[in-house]
Amino acid sequence: MNRIDRRTYLALVGGATVAMAGCSGEDDEPSMDERDADESATAADDATSSDDPDPGTDSVSERAESDDQTDEAELGELLEVDPLSAVVSTLEVVEDAVIEPDDEVLGAEDGRAFAVVDVAFQHADDGVEPVIDVDETVAVELGDEDGKTYDRVDELEITALDPTASRLAPGEVVRGDLIYDVVDDAEGLVLELEPEASGDSVVVDLGAESDDERVETLEQEVAEVETFSQGVEHGGIDVAVGSLEHGNNLGGFMQSDEGYEIVAVGVTVHNGSGRDRALTPEQTQLKDDTGRIYAETSGTMRTLGGLEDVTVSDGESYEGTVAYQIAEGTDDLYWIFDFTEWGETQRVFWQLR
Repeated sequence: MNRIDRRTYLALVGGATVAMAGCSGEDDEPSMDERDADESATAADDATSSDDPDPGTDSVSERAESDDQTDEAELGELLEVDPLSAVVSTLEVVEDAVIEPDDEVLGAEDGRAFAVVDVAFQHADDGVEPVIDVDETVAVELGDEDGKTYDRVDELEITALDPTASRLAPGEVVRGDLIYDVVDDAEGLVLELEPEASGDSVVVDLGAESDDERVETLEQEVAEVETFSQGVEHGGIDVAVGSLEHGNNLGGFMQSDEGYEIVAVGVTVHNGSGRDRALTPEQTQLKDDTGRIYAETSGTMRTLGGLEDVTVSDGESYEGTVAYQIAEGTDDLYWIFDFTEWGETQRVFWQLR
């Protein structure tokens, strides 16, 4: 992926124009002396360029020789990065990042801050793969007006909720925060979304304040949603949501923090695939109707017998409970099981409430 250099940024976001001159006509062929002079000048230019270890890209027109077009956008716009639709809603630059679900506070180092970017993606094209990986479909990079790019925070609790780490079925939406470690006086921040295959890149100017009335909303439109207690079979493996509990105090270790509630999903997995199957936490997700992901509660997993580090032998069944802590007042909830890791390109949705 090309990095955002200062001149490219100014051309894209600042509205600079790139002048193009020197059209060739039908003049007589240049003399031998003229050609020799041109070749000498070209060789000198090449020598100068080779001395620069990173000459960079001088203009948008030079990038266009090898790349597709780069479009400009603002916060809240509906973006098309085929086969994804995307909306970049807000940017917050904060000294402390709050990590859900346990509200752990991560403090920035001196002279640093966290840039928190709210992003949503939707699998908008049912003509491509039934299930796609967001991070294999689009590359996302944060840069500033000086051409500097920034790294994402790699705390495990944060990466677990990273929307770019998700898989999506046609019509499915995922929403979450991308958190970057930036200098505390960073200015002119932009977010670049570049298709991994082909197509136009989009650079979103994060500097302007977003207008809530102008922010587009991606609405989930999956083909099929199961109801509570229904079982679904793919590749000889049957998965069912057998029980659901939610509240502030479900007894034992299932007590929520103030302003939150616990949602405990009881799951039964029967393996008739002909081979042992390992369950992984990445196969399950809890989302609300906006696509926002909720993390599993760390303190209850071992006690409840969750789906982490569990192998279901062929012909056997396994029952476990996955618990989540969510904000009180959260409405529609969907629990998702992903069969993709077992070679079945299916993500199954249950509406819990």
